[in-house]
Amino acid sequence: MIARHGGVADLYFGEEPERQLTRREPDANPETVFRAVDEKLALLEADPSSSAVRPRRFTNGLWCVIAYTADEDWAILWEPHPELPGDVAVRYLGPATFR
Repeated sequence: MIARHGGVADLYFGEEPERQLTRREPDANPETVFRAVDEKLALLEADPSSSAVRPRRFTNGLWCVIAYTADEDWAILWEPHPELPGDVAVRYLGPATFR
């Protein structure tokens, strides 16, 4: 598990979200996607209680925020870290294949 430190909250990524965060596949426009994802992650770091990163909640308790681009939308599924109050556990990071 890797951590991203920077704002009010630290972000902790599991193995699969970490892999997605660091992948560099030659898709439509990876820089645009990663820029949009990075902007949402920065908002999450700055204030996990903000409505900007809590637009949708699933019944399993995970929050979902979408990073929109012209080519591909990515979802960030997260929850408050179960062991580190004030921090965030990112459970999924990848294409938003659901609506």
